[in-house]
Amino acid sequence: MKRAKAEPDGLSALAHDAGIAEHWSDARQRPQQVSPDTLRALLAAMDLPAATARDIEDSRRRLAEQAADALPPMVVTRCNARTALPKTARGPYRILCESGRILDGHLQAGADGVPCLVAPDEPGYHRLLLTSAEATLAVAPQKAPSLADLTGAASPRCWGLAAQVYSLRQDAHAAVPRTHGFGDFGALRELAVAAAEQGADMLAISPVHAMYTAQPERSSPYSPSNRLFLNVLYAAPASVLGQDAMMRALSGVEPAELTALDGLDLIDWPAAAAIRLRVLRALHAEFGRSGAVSQRARYAQFCEDRGQALRDHATFEALHAAQRAPDGTIPPWQKWPAALRDPASSQVRRFAQDHPLEVDFHQFAQWLAAENLAAAHAAGREAGMRLGLLADLAVGASPDGSHAWSRQADLMRGMSVGAPPDIYNPLGQGWGLTAFSPRALHANGYAAFIEMLRAVLAHTGGVRIDHILGMARLWLVPEGASPADGAYLRYPLDEILALIALEAWRHRACAIGENLGTVPEGFDDRLKDNGVLGMNVLWFMRQAPQAQPEAGAEVAKAPRSHAAGAEDVGPDEVDAESPAGFTPPAEWPENAAAMTTTHDLPTLLGWWEARDIDWRVKLDLLGADNDEASLRAARAQDREMLCRALDLDVEAPPDEAPVPELLRFVSSSPCPLLLVPMEDIAGVLDQPNLPGTIDTHPNWRQRLPLSIRATFADPAAQTRLDAARAGRRQS
Repeated sequence: MKRAKAEPDGLSALAHDAGIAEHWSDARQRPQQVSPDTLRALLAAMDLPAATARDIEDSRRRLAEQAADALPPMVVTRCNARTALPKTARGPYRILCESGRILDGHLQAGADGVPCLVAPDEPGYHRLLLTSAEATLAVAPQKAPSLADLTGAASPRCWGLAAQVYSLRQDAHAAVPRTHGFGDFGALRELAVAAAEQGADMLAISPVHAMYTAQPERSSPYSPSNRLFLNVLYAAPASVLGQDAMMRALSGVEPAELTALDGLDLIDWPAAAAIRLRVLRALHAEFGRSGAVSQRARYAQFCEDRGQALRDHATFEALHAAQRAPDGTIPPWQKWPAALRDPASSQVRRFAQDHPLEVDFHQFAQWLAAENLAAAHAAGREAGMRLGLLADLAVGASPDGSHAWSRQADLMRGMSVGAPPDIYNPLGQGWGLTAFSPRALHANGYAAFIEMLRAVLAHTGGVRIDHILGMARLWLVPEGASPADGAYLRYPLDEILALIALEAWRHRACAIGENLGTVPEGFDDRLKDNGVLGMNVLWFMRQAPQAQPEAGAEVAKAPRSHAAGAEDVGPDEVDAESPAGFTPPAEWPENAAAMTTTHDLPTLLGWWEARDIDWRVKLDLLGADNDEASLRAARAQDREMLCRALDLDVEAPPDEAPVPELLRFVSSSPCPLLLVPMEDIAGVLDQPNLPGTIDTHPNWRQRLPLSIRATFADPAAQTRLDAARAGRRQS
């Protein structure tokens, strides 16, 4: 990593003012300094040029003016909180509340001379009117709704299942006609009802963000095209348009072809997607000719509600497919003809006008998917699920996707989210994902962030926020640079957590933050104070063998790697030098969801049989300080320690994974929510995703071995479910 001293021309001061950490400490607590080139690249991405001394002076002046003088488009605060305003604010004010209430007052100067007002006692997006300016006053509740608030139970003991939507299977002769090859929102609806019948309160799902219809092989749900919209391949049209319409659309597809696709253990995304899209296009054509009046009305309302964002996404999808080269490749939009890189250009408008049916098809497919997802959530709630679906919000989107094309001003252009070098990843990590510009968020009244939260909460009962640590700071890597040559950029965590609490309150939803990784001291307390649950994952609930870190230090809960959605390098690497015993569930932090594992970690069966180690050895994914023998020895030692925690015979750990005992162990924690992956209920060996791989491991392609109905009818699965339920709803 470069450690050149920053030039004495104000660059360091500008970087500091913009929220860039020029100095930081690595995983071994060694001081590091960001290079001037990286500082300039990050500043340029925030529209703060720093190439010359004059640039730096101008950029610092603009930052200072923004901070001190202008009333921002949105002021974010809390109910009844004393709220500071820019120093130039003076005189009377009026607040027009969403409820219609009008509050008048006069700004008062605090001890520091900063003008303040007291926020209303009702949450919402209100209008703040000053003598010479106005803004939105976003007033958040003190906390997001708790599970106690949402269930009405004083001490909730909720539990739920977690599913990769694509992995689900339905019975081959299901009553509702469907396509085959992967799970969709029709299967999700069936699972939601079945889970509710088993007593589950929640069904957590993998991200279902919009992908690329022209490139279905790009299947990582954590590298989507657009987080404002849905993966249209998950649309289950029969439940919206009727069985007869679905049968007509399927008439051109050979039944044997569907059966063959459904019989695969691994999804053939190109082949299965081709059939799904063929059916959707046939349905779209019929809908255009003879769609029911009520359906047309719902579709028109959907398009009106989603507005320009939907039209931009649909136009991108059509443009993206039109750019396919003779060899089948599609260049990123940054390499399209210049006029097509701007969504507001006359050439893009002309393209949409020349291809109205194609653009309308993508809007139509989005409508179908949205109706299906809403129906799945509603069906689960009606069947008795107290919380319903839990959405998964990916940490970013692909830089060559729809959102990056249509919302260029909102993003850190030319930057990739990643992670700095650490013990397990000495070269650092570049995840290839976009990030919001904190300066643009502030300047635009957090509109992009709020829009994203509303999209993910529109048809669910809660959200799991991937890598929530990034809402305090993100490691950003300039395009073309090594991940080691990145820097941390500070984000407005207080405002972001307040908006999460406000949107969760408006949607009566819960919020969970994926807080695995190197966690800054006090961060988990910040989540708790805002009503956001963290995550307690079995493999990382270990007793620390060493003394607690000093004040101000950061705590490594689990190593993290985020290649296309990866989260962790391996559960044996929490403390490679001094293995620690497993923490008794009674001592697990209560402000978290208890989990056996995640999509990036071994299943219960896979961990016990060291399947993850088998893969890492096979694919040469061992770190410089690891070897196969030491990893297998460490896993054997971990099995003994886990047996001890389970009160099993540690002299002879069973060859077969004690899955029911492990589920009962996690279920007994004081956490208000338990989430168990369907892979652990079904007894699956391989994990959905293996970090550090793309094509060498079948990531995002594995299907559950049995249909939903057959899984819950399986006595072994029922034994596991009984164990998971053992510590829940004891009253």
